[in-house]
Amino acid sequence: MGGISAMQFQTNYAFALMKMSMQDAESQAQEMIEMLSDVPAPAQYGFDVWA
Repeated sequence: MGGISAMQFQTNYAFALMKMSMQDAESQAQEMIEMLSDVPAPAQYGFDVWA
C-alpha cells in the first residue's frame, strides 16, 4: 500500500508542477503579446501618416 501512495504522490506532484509551469508560461506569453501589441500600434499610425 505504501508504495502505491508514494507513486500517486509523485504523479500528483509532477502534474502540479507541470500545471504551474504551464500557467507560468501562459501568463508570460500573454504579457509578451500585450507588450508587442502595445508597441506596433503607434508605429503603424506613423507609417500611415507617411504613406
